Amino acid sequence: MARAPRRLTPTRAALAGALAVLLVGCTSPRIDFDPVRTASPAGFPCPAAGSPASMSPQAVVRDGRVQIGKVSYPVAPVPYGPPSNLEYMAFGNLVGSQHASVEAPQANSMGWDSVVALARLSSVDGVWGGQRAAEVVSQCSLSMTWRGIDYHPEVRRDEERTVDGHPGWIRITDLSFTVPGIRATREVQTVIAVQVGDESYAYLSYLPNTAESLKATLDATREGLRVDD
Repeated sequence: MARAPRRLTPTRAALAGALAVLLVGCTSPRIDFDPVRTASPAGFPCPAAGSPASMSPQAVVRDGRVQIGKVSYPVAPVPYGPPSNLEYMAFGNLVGSQHASVEAPQANSMGWDSVVALARLSSVDGVWGGQRAAEVVSQCSLSMTWRGIDYHPEVRRDEERTVDGHPGWIRITDLSFTVPGIRATREVQTVIAVQVGDESYAYLSYLPNTAESLKATLDATREGLRVDD
């Protein structure tokens, strides 16, 4: 599902600066968010939007890479647009994302995008391991940005993954759906959580089946994740 602000309800752009919590560690924490929230499929309370995007930190591009704290990925070239902070990432306090229009908006459709994003995650009164972090980021993204869409997820991969020598976790979910006016019927969501010292980060991408030509680009951003600590 392409993560375009126009593609769903206004949730996408509005949720860009979700300020909340998370890190790497262990058990399921007790969290009390703002009353405005949406439960993930697993019942986890996903944070709603916090500060307006204009008030949120902007992503930094340095030496051809999108730098988010201590982690970066190679800038995705055109048709992906320049990095911005206009992407919902559950518990992200610093977000950089790029969108590529896959299906232009029409009179009967809001259009569809492919997305790549990276976020630093913040923690409140609990820490989770990479597996839980990847699950929560994945499911909250689906709960919040796919609101109103009847999608059918199937987790294809859910396992440990080292990122530039740092412990991490990868979760890949295949999605099937039908949206009036949209040619795409399937999409792949990829989430990678990585721990860097006492900080936690998450990579997120979406590739619809109408944009297979962009797969190599997204693969390069994923495989090009780098830690500068």
